[in-house]
Amino acid sequence: MIYSDDIQKVCSLCVFAERRQREEIFCTKHKKIVGEADEACKKYKYDILKREVRRRKQPKTDFSEEDFRL
Repeated sequence: MIYSDDIQKVCSLCVFAERRQREEIFCTKHKKIVGEADEACKKYKYDILKREVRRRKQPKTDFSEEDFRL
C-alpha cells in the first residue's frame, strides 16, 4: 500500500533524493550519488510523490443485452 508503515526504505523514495539518470540518484543531504535500490540512511524521509503507482486495469464496460439474460 502507498500509505502503509511497512514501506521499504530506499533512497529513491526519499525527500532528499534527486534523480540524475535512469538508475542514478543524487542525495542532497550527503552530497553523493547513490544507487536506486540502496537502503536509506538515518536521515530518510518518505516522499509519497516519488512513488510510481501502477494503475488498475479498466473493467469491461461494453456489455450486450445477452450478457444479462438468465
